[in-house]
Amino acid sequence: MKKIFKRFQGKLGQEYNLFKLACPHFEKVESLVGKVISKNYENSSQKKIKVLEIGCGPGYTTRFILGSDKRTRVVAVDNENEMIKQAERYLEDFILNNRVKLIEEDALKFLKKQKSNSFDLFASGFTLHNFDKNYRKEVLEEIYRILKPEGFFVNADKYALDDLEKHKETLNWQLNKFKEEYSKINRRDLIQEWTKHYLEDNKPGRIMREGESIKKMKEIGFRGCKNVYRKQMDAIIISKK
Repeated sequence: MKKIFKRFQGKLGQEYNLFKLACPHFEKVESLVGKVISKNYENSSQKKIKVLEIGCGPGYTTRFILGSDKRTRVVAVDNENEMIKQAERYLEDFILNNRVKLIEEDALKFLKKQKSNSFDLFASGFTLHNFDKNYRKEVLEEIYRILKPEGFFVNADKYALDDLEKHKETLNWQLNKFKEEYSKINRRDLIQEWTKHYLEDNKPGRIMREGESIKKMKEIGFRGCKNVYRKQMDAIIISKK
């Protein structure tokens, strides 16, 4: 039985917009996903860019993906009902114009039902780090399978630094941000919830280190894997099939 990762069922999901207060570079990271996509396809003559997004959440990254190129058509998957409901409101115009389809389903279950070589692009923001390492490896293998030859991969996420001391510094910086910012709005509950979430992400069976992640992607078959941006704990990794 595969693990089902639902980590945003309570307050973190209901008030996900408040995460931005404690992560001042959050919107910049997500906007850069759109810019990276735009640059990759600026000289492409294809009429449509079929995109798969895993873990769309409330649709913040999705909107930047859709804004990156008018040819993008996004299939956005999330297994949390609360997130899908928020995305339906946030992306209403794009849904009405048939540019995005929202699907509530487990990531791996959805991927395994897709045809090989069926998507031009995989794009995601702050999702893959939520999976344990074994599940994440299977997800990456399936992403590779469903991408077309030369298909593009871009993931903005919590990639832990390989240097253990520097990683500890970035983790402490973020935990302190939770305390500072949520104290200002008298939300000790969010300090506790986000701190717990980040400490769980730091456990050996889940932590997503940059070097290890790129190595595993190369083993799967991804080419040209590289980090194109980093701020504190967060980075953007791109690659091609």
